[in-house]
Amino acid sequence: MRIFLFTCLLAALSFTASAQVDAKINVGSLIFGGVDVSADFAVGEKSSFAAGVGYISTDFGSDDFKYSNLRIIPEYRYYLNPRLGADRFFVGAYGKLAFVTAKDETDNSEVDATRGALGFMFGNKWVTEGGFLFELNAGLGRATVFGSNDGDAEFEDAYGTLTSFDFRLGILVGYRF
Repeated sequence: MRIFLFTCLLAALSFTASAQVDAKINVGSLIFGGVDVSADFAVGEKSSFAAGVGYISTDFGSDDFKYSNLRIIPEYRYYLNPRLGADRFFVGAYGKLAFVTAKDETDNSEVDATRGALGFMFGNKWVTEGGFLFELNAGLGRATVFGSNDGDAEFEDAYGTLTSFDFRLGILVGYRF
């Protein structure tokens, strides 16, 4: 699965239907121990499509619990008043497909689940004449969990309730090619 996702990411980054491609990394994810990269493809002066991939693995400071999350995030953005094309304030929609694994070392149990989300987002992208960019964005969506291998109704109720909303915050840096 990871090889397939990596191949898809490389294909997306090498696709040049437009002369304007923004390659970005989410600095906010790096602060929390994850990595989040994306490519934003301009489809005209005022709109773009983006594809992102993120991964985080953490133990929350415990030797007994491990958590990992691999996510794929497509986006559509509409820029209200661009200066250099596909920059400045934007509104948009996003989707998120996450593959979650939680391991409890105390009782040797593991739960795998898939989480899907759809939502709206807004933000601002600043691009310099030299091509460097900085972006802030936020979003809110609805999410659902499906495909859990646990079969424990109590777990699914708790996890579903906790994750029925999807929040996004991004602090991104990158370069425009």
